[in-house]
Parts: sequence; structure tokens; C-alpha cells
Amino acid sequence: KSLGDIREQLQHLVYSGFIIATPYPQLRHLSRYLTAIDLRLTKLEQHSGRDAPLLAQVIPLWQAYKARAEKQRKLGTVDPALEEYRWLLEELRVSLFAQELKTAVPVSVKRLEKQWAAITGR
Repeated sequence: KSLGDIREQLQHLVYSGFIIATPYPQLRHLSRYLTAIDLRLTKLEQHSGRDAPLLAQVIPLWQAYKARAEKQRKLGTVDPALEEYRWLLEELRVSLFAQELKTAVPVSVKRLEKQWAAITGR
């Protein structure tokens, strides 16, 4: 499960045309996100049981984001708040899986849930 999540994360970070498509402020953090993935892989190798509970915190947030982003893509719309949320998810991954790298902004599951409520109006 963890390796599948990491593969999917990489596919959403690095893909054909990502340099043009990624907003510059987030592009500046790309190397930190990739380093966080590397650290996560190292930790996964050393302490495989630690990753699953952390991943369980990320998965529902990530799945909700992907579903809403796909709907917007089909409608041809862009929601800046959803895009901000997407990048906060990357910061959450840093926070959970590679704390030593520090996040660019304060982030937590609770903060993301609050932002999600604002995005969805729930």
C-alpha cells in the first residue's frame, strides 16, 4: 500500500510537462518533496509498520482531492482553493513522513479538514 501511494504521489509530481504545469511557488519545493519521498522509503525499509498509520491519515484527504479535481477537470474549471489544498497535501506528507525536512507552512490533518470544509461548503 505504501509503495503504491508513493508511486501515485510521484506520478502527480513528476510527469510530462510538469515543469510548465506546476506553479512556480510549488516548483521551488519539488526537491524537498522528492527528498521526503526518499526519506519515507528509507524509513519504510527500516520500520515498515510505522508508515501504514500515517498513510491512513493521508489517504482519505488525497482520495477526496482527486475526486473533486477530476470533476473540475471534466467541467473545465479550476478552483484556486482546491489547488492550494493539493499542495498542502504535499506539505502534510512532509510533516508525517519526513518531519526533519520541515514544512513550508503549518499543516495538519485538522487544518486540511477545515480547509476541505471551506472548499466543499460542508
